[in-house]
Formats: sequence, structure tokens, C-alpha cells
Amino acid sequence: MDDKNTAIVIGQGAAGLSAALALARQGVKVKSISKVRPGNATCTIYAGGGFTLGVGGMSTEEHKEMTYRTGRHLSVPDLLDVFASEAPSIVSFMEEAGVPFTVRQGGLGVRRDPGFPLLGGKPLTDALARACLSCGVTFIHNTAAMRLLVGDAGIEGVECLDLTSGEVSVIRAGAVVLATGGGGALFERTDNPQRITGDGYRLALEASCHLMDMEFVQFYPIGIDIPGGAHWFLDLSIIDAARLVGPDGREFLKDMLHKEGISSGSEANLLARDKCTVAIALESRKGPVLLHLEDIAQEAWESSRYLSSIGRMFPKTTPPWSGPVVVHPIEHYFPGGVAIGTSGETEIPGLFACGEVTGGVDGANRVGGNALTNCILFGRKAGEGAATYLKGEWTATLDLKISGVGTGIPVTPGRTAADWVKTWKDNAARAESGSSVREVLPEEVRRAFREYSSKHLLPVRDGATLREGRKHLDDMKDLLTKQAVRSSRDLLFAVENLGLWQTAVAVTEAALIRTESRGAHFRSDYPEEDSRWEKHIYLSAGNE
Repeated sequence: MDDKNTAIVIGQGAAGLSAALALARQGVKVKSISKVRPGNATCTIYAGGGFTLGVGGMSTEEHKEMTYRTGRHLSVPDLLDVFASEAPSIVSFMEEAGVPFTVRQGGLGVRRDPGFPLLGGKPLTDALARACLSCGVTFIHNTAAMRLLVGDAGIEGVECLDLTSGEVSVIRAGAVVLATGGGGALFERTDNPQRITGDGYRLALEASCHLMDMEFVQFYPIGIDIPGGAHWFLDLSIIDAARLVGPDGREFLKDMLHKEGISSGSEANLLARDKCTVAIALESRKGPVLLHLEDIAQEAWESSRYLSSIGRMFPKTTPPWSGPVVVHPIEHYFPGGVAIGTSGETEIPGLFACGEVTGGVDGANRVGGNALTNCILFGRKAGEGAATYLKGEWTATLDLKISGVGTGIPVTPGRTAADWVKTWKDNAARAESGSSVREVLPEEVRRAFREYSSKHLLPVRDGATLREGRKHLDDMKDLLTKQAVRSSRDLLFAVENLGLWQTAVAVTEAALIRTESRGAHFRSDYPEEDSRWEKHIYLSAGNE
């Protein structure tokens, strides 16, 4: 049992590690919880390592305007002001943490580890983890946060589940930072690691926090599936070197970008991922969309560091220069999430949040490179805010003014971790005893959620499909309590399925409410942006 001078950080990607480091530097005892080891199986380690911010010749005002415009005017003003104006301060924070990077125009670039060329964020998480350890942060692995413990005065700790032994424990703390990432594993086609399962959305909702703007799910436009190779995405700059054509052979994406005043795929990668995603998704309905990688000479594939890293994804029998590949959008990022204030504070005293699990900075769509900037800046600020809270020097909490639509949504059944584990193990025991009740494997449930998202939550949506999906989710909720757990792997999947279901509910409900197309949200029955919908959608636990 830990006292009120302890802080818990849930999540060990860039945001969680930055929060833990900031807390430890303030002399706070920090316990960092994760389902995996620091940085592993997080979106950060798979990131390209690029940051966008007002440095290297770009002003903070230009960064702010870029973010606001790309987010289709839905960035929360206070958050955006802090984000743009304070982003340059992460340079010294990263230098002190030992992160290897270079400053370029309008941002930073993490220097890649030659031994792991595809893991652009690995040097970042490695450096932050080392800095945390040197400051005394305690890392707890193979552990899932099952419930946030909240009392009359605010946060009191976290109920945890050891995913190896199945043992339940409670870690008491005076402050908690939620840094669990998004919910990309809900989707069959995603570039996110499989541990990114919306855990934070569930924890926050069950603790009575609001989620905001969950309808906005950013898909990366050019996703590839290589037979015998990788399931990944290519930077939009690839269309500057290779033709991307629709079934009629037309370079439809370049035509659209020129009409938008965007001169290249590189520029579109920063500012127009949403528009490119919708264009490719709609064109794919007519037939295959092909990326002609054979347009790039073999010599370039072998000499360019970026191209050679892509080439490693292809089997040797079919190198990238051998012909075109079919592309589809692939899920990439959640711009929406837990509502926070400018120091990462939430509606619960002592509970802070940072990184992709939060909403409000990006609005309806994210600028390329803003994700890592957000993680480091608000990770640090959430850690500093939590430290100040623990010292009794800062007592404010988020005064959330619902400046849009607020609605209640169903949440996962309210059970303790011990209740969940007992239910799941009892289900397995009944199946072994010859019960006629069909055994529901957690892996089957995960597949069901992915089939659901592939049908109802892809880039192009419509009201009828979303309403049909909402009915299915009611039935799928029953699967959560019917899961049978026999192994530690089963237990991991069963726990993660709770977050996946909650994420599916939140995205479906918000997407159904927003009857327009804006940013990363496209409704084929409401294909135009509507000025009346320049407002947020807030979700809370309940049925109002």
C-alpha cells in the first residue's frame, strides 16, 4: 500500500514517460504501470520520429494557425494556445533527457537507431525510459489498470491486475496520470500495435470523466498489405515519386490536391490526411487503387534510407520495384479523447491525462508531427501539474463547460477486477465440465470487434449503417461477461476487449450524432461541412 505522496502513471509511451520523468524531477515517488515494457508495443516506438512545432524558422503563430485550420476550427482555444506557444520548450526537456534529435524547419526529427530503422520512435522511448530510471521511477510490467479508485476528495489510487498471475492489487496514490494512448487495435487495418485497445477511454468514463470528439478517427491514406510482407502505411510524399491511380488510370489524388491549393504529397502529409483518406476510400469503391512503386528506380530503393526502410517490408521474391500495390486507408490516430485542461487536469481532483488518450488539441483532424509534440509537452505538463497537486500547491480541477452536444452512453459492466477474473475463469471451468453453454474465447471476441469496425466505422460512414451497428454493440456487450480465460494470453485479451467495446460504443455514438462531414469524419449522407456543427460532442457514462 502506498501513501498519498505517490503518483501513478498509466502508460509508458512518450506521454507517460514524459509525465513520469516530470513527476520524478519534482521529487515525487512515481510508479509507472504498463501492460508491456517501457516504450514497447506503444504507438511512439512505431512513430516516424517527426515533431511539428514553432522552431527552425516557423513561428508559434504559424504552428497554431496550421493546427487550427487542419483541425477544422475545433481545437479548444485554451489548449491550442498553450500547445503552440509552449511547444518550443520541449527542445530543452528532450535535450536534458538525452533524446538524440535534430532541429529542422518547423520541427524536430529523432535520429534513428541504425539497428532498428523501421522503429523511428525507439531512440525517443529508450532515452526517456533511461532518464526515468535514473530519477528513481519504478516500472511495473505485465500489469493492467482495471479501475480508477475515486473517493469524495478525488483520486485515491488504481486497482491493478497482474496479467501473468491473475492476482489483483490496489496501489494507493494521491495523483494519477492517464497516458494509455488511443484505440487503434479496434480496427483490423491499423498501423498501431496490438496493445492499443482504448483502455484509457474506459477507465475515464467509468470514473465519470467526459470524452470529447470521439467520432474523429484519423486514417492514414496510403495503407498497404503485402502478401508475405508487412501490414503498414506509406508517407503521402510517396505520390511525389510514384503514380497513385484509380481504376480508370487517373491520378485522382493529385488532381484533388491541386484544386485544394496543395502542391505535393509532402505538404498533404501535414495538412490534408483527412481529405486524401476520404478520396482514396471513395475511389476504392469503384475498383482497386494502385500505387505504382515501379516508377521508382531500383537504385533509388537501395540508396535512399527512407525507401530502403520501406523495401524491407517486402519479401525478397517481390521487391517494391517489381510492380504496383493495392492501397487502402489504414487507421492511424484518435484526435478525440478525455477532456482536459491546460495542465492535463480532468474533472476528478488528482487525475490528469496526456497524449493520444486526450482530446481538444487536434480538433477534427491532426497535423502530421503534432502527435509527438503533444505527447512530450502535455506529458510534461501533466506530470508537473500532478506534482503540484500532490504538494497541495494547486487544487484546481477542470471546470468543463459543455460547449456543444452532451450525451450519455452505455459503459462496461461495473465490476471489480476480482469479479471479472472469477467470472472468466468460471466460464472456462464450466466449459471443461461439459456444460452446454458455448465457450467464448477472448480472441473470438476481438475478431468480432474488428469485423464490426470494418463494417461500421471506416472512413466513409452513413446513418443507417451506424444505427444498425449500435444495435449490434448492445448484443456484443454480453460477450464481455461470457469470455472464458484459461491462460495469461486469454486474460490479456479479455481485459483489452473491455476497452475495445467501450471505444466502439463511443465512436459509433459520436459519429451518429455528427450529421455533417468534417476533418477525419465523413458521412456519405451528409457529405458537406456544416457551420452549425462547429462544436464538440461530449460523451459521459449514462443513458441521458
